[in-house]
Amino acid sequence: MRRAGAIAAASFGLLLLVRAGAALRPFPRADLAHGPAQSSRISDRTGVVLREVVGDGGVRARWVPISEIPPRVVAATLAAEDRRFHRHGGVDLVAAVRAAGQNLAARRVVSGASTLTMQLARLVRGHGHSAAGKLAQAFDAWRIEAALGKAEILEQYLNRAPYGAGTVGVEAASERYFGKPVQHLSLAEAALLAGLPQAPTTLNPLRGPERAVARQRVVLARMRAEGLATREEVAAAAAEPLRFAAAPPAPVAMHFTDWVLSGRTGPGDVRTTLDLELQRQVEGLATAHVRALSRGGLTQAAVVVLDNATCDVLAMVGSTDYWSGRAGSVNGALAPRQPGSALKPFVYALAFDRGFTPASVVADVPTQYLDARGLVMRPRNYSERFSGPVLMGEALGRSLNVPALRVANAVGLPNVVAALRDLGFTSLDRSAEHYGLGVALGNGEVTLVELAQAYAALARGGVTCRARARADAPVDPGKRVFSEPVSFLVGDVLADEGLRARAFGAANPLLLGFPIAVKTGTSTNWRDNWAAGYTDRHTVAVWTGDFAGNPMNQLSGAIGAGPLFAGVARLLVQRGAVPHVPRPPVAPDGVERAPVCPLSGMAPGPHCPAAASVWVPAGGAHRRQCTWHRKVRIDRRNGLLASDRCPDALATEQVFEVLPPAYAEWEAEHTTMRPPTRWSPACPAQGPVADAVVITHPRDRDVFVLEPGYDRATQSVRLTAEVDPAAAEIAWLVDGERVALVRWPYEASLPLTRGAHRVEASAEGRRSQPVRIEVR
Repeated sequence: MRRAGAIAAASFGLLLLVRAGAALRPFPRADLAHGPAQSSRISDRTGVVLREVVGDGGVRARWVPISEIPPRVVAATLAAEDRRFHRHGGVDLVAAVRAAGQNLAARRVVSGASTLTMQLARLVRGHGHSAAGKLAQAFDAWRIEAALGKAEILEQYLNRAPYGAGTVGVEAASERYFGKPVQHLSLAEAALLAGLPQAPTTLNPLRGPERAVARQRVVLARMRAEGLATREEVAAAAAEPLRFAAAPPAPVAMHFTDWVLSGRTGPGDVRTTLDLELQRQVEGLATAHVRALSRGGLTQAAVVVLDNATCDVLAMVGSTDYWSGRAGSVNGALAPRQPGSALKPFVYALAFDRGFTPASVVADVPTQYLDARGLVMRPRNYSERFSGPVLMGEALGRSLNVPALRVANAVGLPNVVAALRDLGFTSLDRSAEHYGLGVALGNGEVTLVELAQAYAALARGGVTCRARARADAPVDPGKRVFSEPVSFLVGDVLADEGLRARAFGAANPLLLGFPIAVKTGTSTNWRDNWAAGYTDRHTVAVWTGDFAGNPMNQLSGAIGAGPLFAGVARLLVQRGAVPHVPRPPVAPDGVERAPVCPLSGMAPGPHCPAAASVWVPAGGAHRRQCTWHRKVRIDRRNGLLASDRCPDALATEQVFEVLPPAYAEWEAEHTTMRPPTRWSPACPAQGPVADAVVITHPRDRDVFVLEPGYDRATQSVRLTAEVDPAAAEIAWLVDGERVALVRWPYEASLPLTRGAHRVEASAEGRRSQPVRIEVR
């Protein structure tokens, strides 16, 4: 007994020395400022948790102030860990001396006597359980008590204590075990949690609820003994059945939450803009679409849905299965890919902003350009055909390649690239010369999010926006890239289902039956399919293809991406208790609907066979009248030009198309509406038709005979022609080979050789009707 007393006295003296030293060195508050790494919950726009991101070490920790922790939780914790918490200064000296004596007598630690403050010191400093460790805990406990109030100490402990199942702190434990915040814990639940820090792994109620409940009973009994709960409260708590929460739900919208986390600057919960219900529905559509077209080489799909007003991301599908082994974790919405024709609307918007209109004519004829490497580029349309003169609106609606390059060339390549960057295509980070005019056909790589933003800018009247993923992020006011009238003109073309049917056929999936502007794109060698468009409320962008870059089996954007785009667009219209039918855009000031000649784009003249109604910039009523349709006098007997000397009974007037010289080659192969360029032999010539090249000698089907006995070199036929308007020179071609290049009066001499010959005259891109002669 004396020996134990001496040991206790020595221990008491040692503790007093330790306390005296602690008084001289208060615990630094800075060491308590950083708690355990906090886990974060990423939720959708309504607060539904999409994903919880654990802190360092893989634990869940959520700091809550002491003011938000109910008194019953505090009382249960004190009953379990430190009944005299409010009566000691960090170390319970009576208990500590008794424990020290027991430990020294047993020559091992058999009693800890740790106060809640000492446990906090161990949690912060990592002190061991040895005698030296206990002394260090006591030293730091006194220092903590000197630096903090009791409420602050409780807050520190309750947010740092381990509760098992990968949780640190009472809030994370409450969420994990009972699926609710600590404020909503009952006394029975609070008592169970309070007992867990003693042995978090052993007492884990999800593994062995019996041990956890036995510990709960001890805590409740102590609360009754200490007057921290009444007999009735303890009895009710002991009788209350405990309902433990299921395992945390699997994370969802992984590509989207990865994107959100990549832009996060610190810990904490994040409320996002995502609509989880819509997200799940779009994921289902994407999966079904890929499955349906898998035989065509399509293995992946990505979708982005934006709210036009705020640019909020309502849905983002990066792949059909984030967890799949086929690079499913790659976010197709952020992967740079060639967009094909999906960039054409912005090229035309730039042209409309510079004075062109949907009624301006652009030549869809064989054309060649030098690409960025100095190689000759001969673009062709998807149909492998050329349409000659085409209105710009039609060229965009039908997605013709050659006109798009001509338009890009007309407005200037640097201007095209600059406008695309202003729209948010930051992936286009090379020089304009690097891309060349091919940028209009999508030879640069962009992301699906960038494409969605750009189409949303058209929906917003030409004002850009940045896709917003966090609900607390400011809405980007954007900047104006195109005027409101220009954006309306482009959107009207993209919403024209008649043009869409001409481009993709009457059975194409993009004929949706409600107002929607949409454009597709297909990259080189069928590697990427795109479809992007917008209604009055939403913008949808779709990519389909293969992450490895393998080409698909000739799937175009309309087929490879169109059905998925259509499915998402219909979903946005039909979802909700009351379906929202998109409204057509209201025409802004500065545009008007006007009749135009569908061939020339000019105001219809008296000879135009039809008129098309097209939105154009206001003031178009004073446009020049069409000159491409002309009425020409024809000899009824042979269909050749008839002069006024022809009797009226033998002549008639007929309307023909007279196109500019740029279309001469195309016109020779594609149209039957050209006027004849030869005068009828029965009617004296009085001059050629305007814009015509007419061979006046020889005449078609003339026969020439070589005179025997004369030198063939001296036997020839005179070639004459008339040209209106006059040309500087004309070329004479015989059997496709040029034989002479002459100035006015355009005469040449053709040596005669036996056989059938084809004679033509060409002047500045215009070519005459061929004259066929025979030499015998």
